[in-house]
Amino acid sequence: MRKSGNVSSKPIAVVGQASTPGGLLAGQRARVLFGVTLALLAVSLLGLWALASPSSAEAPSQESQSSQAAAPSAGGPSAPAPAVSSKPSTGTRAWTPGMLYRYSLSADQKLTFRPAQPGAQALPSMRFNLRGEWNVGVVSVDAERVDARVNIKLSSLTVDVGGAGPLAPDVQRSLSAALQLPFFLTYDKTGLATFTHFEQATDPLVRNILRGVVASSQFVVAGVPGATWSAEEYDTTGRYHAVYQRLASGRFEKRKESYSHVASPLGLEPLTGQIHITVSASSTFELERDLWARSLEGRERVEMEAGQAMPPTTYESSLSLSLLERRPDPTLIGTFMARRASLSTASMAAFQGMEQDPMEQYRQVLKGKDFDTLVKELRSLPEDPQAKDDARTQALEQLRALFMLHPSEALKVPGIIRAGMDPIAASPMLGALSAASTREAIQSLAEVCGDQSIPTDIRMDAVAALGVAKDPTREGLDALRGARNDADGMLRDTAKLALGNAAFQLSDTDAKGTEALVHELNSEYSTASNAEQQALALRTLGNTRSPDALSTFEDALRSADPQIRQAALEALRVIPDPRADQLLSEFMLKDPAPEVRRVAVFASGFRPLAPLLPALAQALRMDPTNGVRVDVIHLLGEQRAAVPEALPLLAWASEHDPNPDLRKAAASFVAMPTTGGSLPRSSP
Repeated sequence: MRKSGNVSSKPIAVVGQASTPGGLLAGQRARVLFGVTLALLAVSLLGLWALASPSSAEAPSQESQSSQAAAPSAGGPSAPAPAVSSKPSTGTRAWTPGMLYRYSLSADQKLTFRPAQPGAQALPSMRFNLRGEWNVGVVSVDAERVDARVNIKLSSLTVDVGGAGPLAPDVQRSLSAALQLPFFLTYDKTGLATFTHFEQATDPLVRNILRGVVASSQFVVAGVPGATWSAEEYDTTGRYHAVYQRLASGRFEKRKESYSHVASPLGLEPLTGQIHITVSASSTFELERDLWARSLEGRERVEMEAGQAMPPTTYESSLSLSLLERRPDPTLIGTFMARRASLSTASMAAFQGMEQDPMEQYRQVLKGKDFDTLVKELRSLPEDPQAKDDARTQALEQLRALFMLHPSEALKVPGIIRAGMDPIAASPMLGALSAASTREAIQSLAEVCGDQSIPTDIRMDAVAALGVAKDPTREGLDALRGARNDADGMLRDTAKLALGNAAFQLSDTDAKGTEALVHELNSEYSTASNAEQQALALRTLGNTRSPDALSTFEDALRSADPQIRQAALEALRVIPDPRADQLLSEFMLKDPAPEVRRVAVFASGFRPLAPLLPALAQALRMDPTNGVRVDVIHLLGEQRAAVPEALPLLAWASEHDPNPDLRKAAASFVAMPTTGGSLPRSSP
């Protein structure tokens, strides 16, 4: 709920707290929330000033809305549909699901105030110094959006509020714990941070400290970096113009030129004569070939004045990042969707000084459109392929927003599809239903799944969408069970795989329901009538990501049929249990069928390699089949930057492999710089 805009002439820094320095961080110690509604950046004060201003704030302009990506939609970690390719073209940013980037971090943020009026008492300054690790993991990649999980691991935290000395130990511990809680970001493909997703209870102070680091670490470029370019970006203050310049190969400078909009509780507002912001900010980036930062050194100073109603404020920050490690972490996949229901989403430039209306973001995304307007736009998609993809993505996001704001609107979808709709236009509607995952949305998806009068390819999309809905219902699960008996073979198989995905989605909210569904799918494997159906049942169980399925996989690996063993090993690639590593290692080395050993190598590429390296090394040295050894060479080559132990193995193969072509392949990886090699494969 928004606080009242009834602000007195006295400067407001903290709502409901004493104005003494110690009171700033000492309230409500039993909770992570400290009661501090003073945002870290001075824009919070400007936002409070805006509430007191006699002129009403403007809603975000069409321009500012369109320049920030739409709020993210749901997406499944293992949907039956093919994954979006994560391989970057040369010179463009690499977004690879399941890739983790670890950085050493040193960050300093300081906020100081001067008296708003002569003789008035100045508010206490606040300074935060953080040291440790800054970890960014790519969770999912869509056509125009990237979701990432971020967390900080603190080695030290120093807080100074008005020179009052150290925090009380319990407050220090609570603040440290709150800062280290993982959160999520949404980027567009240029690297622009557009949305943050924090746990709902996260205090505004904590959000702003972390958002400050995110904003300072942005490197935004469309395509291949040139000699100079500019970008419109967002931070906790608002919207600003940034200019980039190449200093040397792989080395760039970024400067903030000026702010055009300021964040307030009512949205981004154009700067007026009453608010003055001066900025001096410069950052130097050294980039890897995939355009992720190798290092970053940045400093910033922002001075703000808003007349006599609020105190003049200065924000100073410095940030240093240095890449420690880049490695695949398949446990990242699906984490955003697993936490989605408990997260609070806000645009990067959203005012964070007070509790926000959870529906406000949907209203901004929807831009006042209704269902009929959105359907009309889908029926008249542009011919240009890129423009068509962009329009479909926007339609999905806006339909999702509509279904969240007005759940009953979702019930109109089956009728519109029955009336006739191109599958390429129907797909965003179904994706929006899945992303909304309300009771009405699931009901509509279930209705489309079961309606034989609807074209099969649209029904298949609906089945897949049901599988990745974040809140499966009994009606949705029953629809998937019914679709397993459909006359169309592809739809039947898609429904089975989708049930596995649904079990995974259910695990965060209904452990018993997941357990029952995994048991049901285990039984389906046991009663399968032929090898093809057994293999499909194993892949379905793999989609559940449940360790409870391990005994079934172990049983399948005892089969005399290589097809069954292959399917079991494929399923193990995303099972979060050390036993999966042991089984992959065992069958990589001992299985008599080369195609099965190759699948074991393939599945290893989706897991942390450390437990699998001994088996990979032995396979590289001893496997008699060229195909197995070349798969190992390519896997080690792709991950050599993240796994230093890979290089000695590749060097050995470059000299000793009996096949000259394989020696040449290994040598090419050895010769290639480890900071710019190919990236690991992403999880489907």
